[in-house]
Amino acid sequence: MNKNCPVCGQRFEPEPGFYFGAMFISYIFLAFFSLGVAGMLVFYFHRSVDFAFSVLLGILAVMFIWNLRFSRSIWIHLMIKYDPKAGKNEAL
Repeated sequence: MNKNCPVCGQRFEPEPGFYFGAMFISYIFLAFFSLGVAGMLVFYFHRSVDFAFSVLLGILAVMFIWNLRFSRSIWIHLMIKYDPKAGKNEAL
């Protein structure tokens, strides 16, 4: 990740442990995604549970970096307010 936003200068890590909450967003997203993929493979395509988990692990390994950035992006958007008129960010 960049240290600062190139447009407004907002620090992307305002304090140590800031992204701890992003872990929960990541968990919720991946839990529902995993249930959907595994459930579809088992119940719709009639594959074995072992096959479904193998495919799911492969998909999750590929999605790891995207999911990390996605959950951090959601977390910082929830915690930091951007005011385009002022040209700076303010913590809520």
